Amino acid sequence: MTAVDTGMAQALNAALRDALGADDRVVVFGEDVGRLGGVFRVTDGLRDTFGEGRCFDTPVSEAGIAGLAVGMAMAGWRPVVEMQFDAFAYPAFEQITSHMAKMRNRTRGTLPLPLVVRIPYGGGIGGVEHHSDSSEAYYAHTAGLKVVTPATAADAYSLLREAIDDPDPVIFLEPKRRYWTKESLELPVRTGPFGTAAVRRAGDDITLVAYGPSVAVALEAARLAAAEGPDVEVLDLRTLVPLDDDALTASVRRTGRCLVVHEAQGFAGVGAEIAARVQERCFDALRAPVLRVTGFDIPYPPPLLEDAHLPGVRRVLDGLRRLLPSSTRQARPSLPAAAGAPASGRTFLLPDLGEGLAEAEVVEWKVAVGDPVEHDQVVAEVETAKSVVTLPSPFAGTVTALHCGAGEVVEVGAPLLTVEESAEASGSGAVLTGYGTSGRAGRQPSARPAATTGSADAVHESYGPVHAATRIPLGPSADKFVRGHRDTPAVTIWADTDAGSLLAARTTLGTGLMALLARACLDALAAFPELNSRVDAERQELVRLPHVHLGFAAQTDHGLVVPVVRDADRLSLDALAAELRRLTDLARRDALPAEHRTGGTFTLNNYGGFDVDGATPILNHPQAAMIGVGRITDRPWVQDGRVEVRKVVNVSLTFDHRVCDGGTAAGFLRHVVDRLGCGL
Repeated sequence: MTAVDTGMAQALNAALRDALGADDRVVVFGEDVGRLGGVFRVTDGLRDTFGEGRCFDTPVSEAGIAGLAVGMAMAGWRPVVEMQFDAFAYPAFEQITSHMAKMRNRTRGTLPLPLVVRIPYGGGIGGVEHHSDSSEAYYAHTAGLKVVTPATAADAYSLLREAIDDPDPVIFLEPKRRYWTKESLELPVRTGPFGTAAVRRAGDDITLVAYGPSVAVALEAARLAAAEGPDVEVLDLRTLVPLDDDALTASVRRTGRCLVVHEAQGFAGVGAEIAARVQERCFDALRAPVLRVTGFDIPYPPPLLEDAHLPGVRRVLDGLRRLLPSSTRQARPSLPAAAGAPASGRTFLLPDLGEGLAEAEVVEWKVAVGDPVEHDQVVAEVETAKSVVTLPSPFAGTVTALHCGAGEVVEVGAPLLTVEESAEASGSGAVLTGYGTSGRAGRQPSARPAATTGSADAVHESYGPVHAATRIPLGPSADKFVRGHRDTPAVTIWADTDAGSLLAARTTLGTGLMALLARACLDALAAFPELNSRVDAERQELVRLPHVHLGFAAQTDHGLVVPVVRDADRLSLDALAAELRRLTDLARRDALPAEHRTGGTFTLNNYGGFDVDGATPILNHPQAAMIGVGRITDRPWVQDGRVEVRKVVNVSLTFDHRVCDGGTAAGFLRHVVDRLGCGL
């Protein structure tokens, strides 16, 4: 085989696929792992290949999933179960600790329990409560469990295959922020057995111990520290139980210094155990105390504060500095200027676009060198694996440099353009506007060890003496998160409807489904005008708009585009259908006029083209609502007391709760559903 760029999620999928193919006793089950392919698509396609008997969905009962796995393993199967998110596994904790961990001991070694519990864990994706946690210490403290956490795609494949083959229960912790990490990889691959650590970077001065999601942070910190002088070795533990004491001891005895980094809180964490072992085995070789850089001793914070909680590059760099005697520290070096950048001016870096995305392609520049720009003026349009996004400038002044060209793919934190600020420049309130929720098929973002927004040398701020506070303006992503998680209380509701009449109307009226869906939305907006409005936050007013400019999702060869039908509420059904066709054709030819790219007041999103049932999208700011229509599928439907197979479609409404209450939103959705159900 030839090595190809492979993401961690793809490597895990390949490992499951190969294990299912190699051993008929292997079964995969959990919530949404079958038809959906898992929340992170790790089990995508397994049900289609191996059938519902080998890969199947379960009820929403983590304790039941774990109990079923125990029973199946006792009966000779090799179950691989998935807990959707780390904190979702806690209801299964009694089964894991009281039965999985103790069965071999309870039977005096006569009954092995070959099962794997896959748990996406850790932070870094902006997950809400119960969707981000670092629970490794619980499992590592439970005798009878093996605890594994890969940091690379190659290890993800290799360690999962070994976990499935192992005769004992394995807790397989998958760092969800690394699912999209890509590396050149030839599968199948074996990287080393359980209990074998990996030296990711050799060094002589400090041993930096990490595992799972923290390995990439450690590597970036080690690379930057080298500019000051210390040669840092990065040791990836790979498995927490069993722990590679030999590799840990050998590294620390050689370097004489040890820093441990992990995302979980510090008190009684895995880092404390590592520090104790190093102290016991390497005391005579240590030239400095063993230090830890960890998450704070608090529950995982909300997304807006997650970056402050997680140990980032700057905190790791500060820990490395503390291990060195002051006489060996050199003055902090500055980062080299970006190519073509002027000596002065403010550089706008590609901000964090959320959802774990780490890169974007510059689709089009809206400004050129020498152009004046204002705060929040759109300067570029970029495409991620999820959507097309417009980037507003956080600075006002004159563009002095563009650091990449249209068509180039740049990583989060890379420089986009430099602006020589005007005298009256001040902070920006920029917001990123997402066009829809689905992106180009097959595109997967690669991951970057650490992303920084703000000034280009911000990552080095922890080095050297600090004589005065340095102020760095927040990037536009900060304001985006504030608005998204504080100022826009978005809610999604949904309902199913029989689509038979809708399909019949398409034939009878001789028009497309999009036109019929759009007409149903427009009729509902006439009845419930609150949904065609925007919120003026400064004046605390709801602005009801006199016209409906309808945005609709259109998939093109250059990504997902949202053309806008101007004054859609004034068009007849035939005229509306003709305009939808015209704008779709222009969008696919990349010839959509500017007036049909912006200004939408309401969006119709059709998820059916992506073969999914529905989604909870991000509202297109400043719009107050978006309707979503899933694929039309054959499903059981009760009609007049009889169960029949009907064509059924899911319709969802995402709305800003400030513009209306739940009753109004439900009335709007029912209006749309009823119109579709009766064929308009």
